[in-house]
Amino acid sequence: MSQRKEGFYEIDFVPDSFSKPWPVYDGQHVLDLMRQPAVEVDIRSIRSGHDEAKRYLPAVIWGGHFQYQRRRATECVSSGLFCQDIDHIAQTPDEVRRYYADHFAGQEDELGIVFAHVSPSGTGLHVVCLCQPTLQTIAQNQAWLAAATGSAYDPVCKDLGRIYYLSTINDVIYNDLT
Repeated sequence: MSQRKEGFYEIDFVPDSFSKPWPVYDGQHVLDLMRQPAVEVDIRSIRSGHDEAKRYLPAVIWGGHFQYQRRRATECVSSGLFCQDIDHIAQTPDEVRRYYADHFAGQEDELGIVFAHVSPSGTGLHVVCLCQPTLQTIAQNQAWLAAATGSAYDPVCKDLGRIYYLSTINDVIYNDLT
């Protein structure tokens, strides 16, 4: 697994969909992004049906970092993490938390889970895990996690450089980043 000198995963973030990527140096930075007052406003807007607000949320590239601060797939270096994006599994954030409890809770160490949160829509889940050393691709890791937990995943989300929008700090379900 690739990590930064400071001992944290080599991942990037973007302040919004329009910005270039910047390094994340520790887990506290991810949580601070989720605490921004504008994030709370955007999440309320998204959950009220204004999907375009998602473009203004901060996002993390869990799969890696971009060598030259350009979002080009050929320049993304693996972090050793992948994100399982599970869409449309519930009607409310509380139901998403129950889904996590039913499929993932208590297996975090075994599955290599480092972070999980309710998605910005409030109806999905992002589960961030360590890549399995025997698997070669993000898609293989996602399929493995789905099979191991009886959960679903979005097979479109197999790109190392894919951005995953963050939610509010209240939407964090599991945190082993800090």
